[in-house]
Amino acid sequence: MSEITTFEQALAAIWERSGYDRGYISNPFAGDEAARNGLRRTQAMLDALGNPERAYPIVHVAGSKGKGSTCVFVDAILRASGRRSGRYLSPHLHSYLERFVVDDLPIAEADFTTLTADAIEAARLVEASTPELGEVTAFELTTAMALLWFARAGCDVAVIEVGLGGKLDATNVVAPAVSVITPLDYEHTAILGSTMAEIADNKAGIIKPGRPVVSAAQPDEGMRVIEERASAASAQLLVAGRDWRTTGTDRQFSATGPWGTLENLCLSLPGRHQIDNAALAIAAVHALGLSDITAGAIRDGLSHASLPGRFEQADPGTGQTVIIDGAHSPSATSAIATTLRDRFPDTGITIVVGMLRDKDPTAVLTPLVDLTDRWVAVEPESPRALPAAELVPILESFGMRALVAGSVAQGIRAAIDHGTPTILVTGSLTTVADARVALGLAGPAPSAAETRRLG
Repeated sequence: MSEITTFEQALAAIWERSGYDRGYISNPFAGDEAARNGLRRTQAMLDALGNPERAYPIVHVAGSKGKGSTCVFVDAILRASGRRSGRYLSPHLHSYLERFVVDDLPIAEADFTTLTADAIEAARLVEASTPELGEVTAFELTTAMALLWFARAGCDVAVIEVGLGGKLDATNVVAPAVSVITPLDYEHTAILGSTMAEIADNKAGIIKPGRPVVSAAQPDEGMRVIEERASAASAQLLVAGRDWRTTGTDRQFSATGPWGTLENLCLSLPGRHQIDNAALAIAAVHALGLSDITAGAIRDGLSHASLPGRFEQADPGTGQTVIIDGAHSPSATSAIATTLRDRFPDTGITIVVGMLRDKDPTAVLTPLVDLTDRWVAVEPESPRALPAAELVPILESFGMRALVAGSVAQGIRAAIDHGTPTILVTGSLTTVADARVALGLAGPAPSAAETRRLG
């Protein structure tokens, strides 16, 4: 009999196995062979659970940018076609339950508790029978939980987002029906490598023999690696710009590829970059070979997909508009700047920014500095938060005026008091989570402190 009988106990059991150095990739700084133990542990757990990952086809998504958006577009198209779809994304915004989604609904607390108890039992069996592999980590555990939950929920298909990299990520135990690689960028270089070829090699590690691959347009060095890996695996490769193209704007666009031409498409997620993510999702669904997915299902899915915290708009009740976006890389903030200029031209903007310590503030903020000189620096609720005061000299070096506010909620209030028509809250997903709570878009989840740290 498991000692895990409550939601709080389930969260605590996962928390005991978590830690920054025991996350998506097991022992990422101990060499590839040590890291592969994480894959071995995850697979052993799935074996103990009856290999639930074999019960449905899987779309496996890796990349540096746009993974979450691409996943929700694929998921939404599948649901619009009448399929029961599972979705595993990380990190979460408010509750760990958000990581286990079926038909766009997070798992219930009671089901999560049972699922955790069963996965913990499998983890302990693995640890007892193969102690040389080491202890199962939180992400390995929850990856097995997600794959088990999707089988129990009777999913027709599942969309699985890579946590970090690809080759050594715990999710790479799956044999996907299609592998997807979103745009690559320089990120997590201490783990994934300092060159584009090394990063691409990590991401392309999700390519499996004989399974189709779809890729966004990539830097030349990265594209060469992806092409070589696909060729070596005898995996059909479709590439944006070569095998499909788009025309138009996120308000209305067309996508032409091996599926023909789809016209009058519109997106629920604004931004030119989202057209690329949506087209990648269309290519992924096409590669699945599901001939009954109609143009209407694709159109409906793209127009209704949702991903909180990605250019999400909120009304604070003051006649102003608050934009919430968890961008924390230069390419992501560049996309925000482009979308703001398109959607809110000639309006005054105040930017509320809160970041984590593992990011480069100068690089992340540079694309935004031409938008406004009104800034509020905040400290999100995370043990890895960058103190707001450390952002001030960086902003001042750009010639910006920076006010320091203690919390994200206080920062939003200060920005409202500035009186500008538009307010942008950005810098990290933790900042976004705090902003959504402050603006009444979400309530604090049970055991919020524990679930936030697990992110």
